[in-house]
Amino acid sequence: RMDGELASSPVRGSVHVLVMPAAGNVGVSAGPDGVFIIDDQFAPMAPKILAAVAKLTDQPVRYILNSHWHGDHTGGNASFGSQGYVIVAHDNVRIRMSKEHFNAFFKSTTPPSPPEALPVITFSDRMTFHFNGDTVRVEHIANAHTDGDAIFYFESADVLHAGDVFVLYGYPFVDLSSGGSIAGMIRGVDRILAIAGPDTLIIPGHGAVANRARVAGFRDLLTGSRDRVQKLISEGRTLPEIIAAKPLADFEDAKCFFIVRLLA
Repeated sequence: RMDGELASSPVRGSVHVLVMPAAGNVGVSAGPDGVFIIDDQFAPMAPKILAAVAKLTDQPVRYILNSHWHGDHTGGNASFGSQGYVIVAHDNVRIRMSKEHFNAFFKSTTPPSPPEALPVITFSDRMTFHFNGDTVRVEHIANAHTDGDAIFYFESADVLHAGDVFVLYGYPFVDLSSGGSIAGMIRGVDRILAIAGPDTLIIPGHGAVANRARVAGFRDLLTGSRDRVQKLISEGRTLPEIIAAKPLADFEDAKCFFIVRLLA
């Protein structure tokens, strides 16, 4: 549902998080240099995001950054782009949004986004913002949740927005149709752990603000799931046999929302 209000919470320094359970977490840097927003949920949420930002500062929005291309993170792009805000994302985000996309897992087709929704600044590996008294390192994570994931680390605030490379709804959705992979997810989480220190606050793509220990637990879930299923594959088990064996039965308290695709 998208008829409720966004919950706004300070994280640390200039960083805030806007939460609507049906969509991805919105990161906001608000300060004397203006505002930049990480992810913009579904299209109907755009005016609510602006209203929530207006309660934080009277400074203008300068940039919209996308952590990846999925609609629950880029749905507001068309509204923001049409208002002249600068949209920034990885190269592959613009590529995927520019074309019709078929998702094999959901058996659904997403049409191309309108021109005003497309990122106008893209990067291949990493970029840096010097903004609101902080240095924000933006880094591409290859072939994780998708092939266009980015994470955002605020050095002074010691806050990291992980996009959907790290989520807290159980097993993550690994979008194979968008170039995602379980191996890439694990590499991405390893990179988050390499950046994060003992006091780092980590905003997941979905779920409550977490610490490094929660990310480490998420990595254990990923690697444990992969290793158990891979062992059965190596033994020559068929897919029905693997399902019947229930190798992840003791992980079920994760209350998964999506199932990791481990066989690709």
